[in-house]
Amino acid sequence: MSSPTGLPAIIGRGSVFIGKMCGPLYAVAITLSVFEVFMRYVLDAPTAWTNETIMAICATAWMFSVGAVTQQNRHITVTVMELAVGPKVWRRMRIVAMLISLVAVAGLLYAVWEPAVSAVEMVERSGSAFNPPMPAYLKALLVAACILYGLQLIANFLSALRSRTAPVEPHFPPEDN
Repeated sequence: MSSPTGLPAIIGRGSVFIGKMCGPLYAVAITLSVFEVFMRYVLDAPTAWTNETIMAICATAWMFSVGAVTQQNRHITVTVMELAVGPKVWRRMRIVAMLISLVAVAGLLYAVWEPAVSAVEMVERSGSAFNPPMPAYLKALLVAACILYGLQLIANFLSALRSRTAPVEPHFPPEDN
């Protein structure tokens, strides 16, 4: 299948870029975990901030990766269905799945919008000893992730409609070496 063009290509490149930028966040989370283990078990001085910080970093990476995972079709799928029904039926099933996913993401966005706005306006905090504005951050992050996911689903849907004869396949961007 040829690479997508126009809006789907722009959204896809943006999704992959954001997804790749999330990779180093996991390295930061691992480094902080090692730091916490050292502080806790070697120096007997556990920190009050690392656990919540690590959770926020991993949540950020996980939620912002949704566009790249969707763009490259790297999510969990039942491939035995693809083998059982053949390429034409599988393509139709994928298109229906994209539409159902769009409805689900729109519903989730609708459900989280008001709580996110409220949490950000009042700067909702976690209530722990560290007490960061984690709920406000994570709720706003969920809104952003829903938007990214929805945009990538739309891009995948448009690409699928443009290529009526080919099955829906992942669109891998060229690797930069």
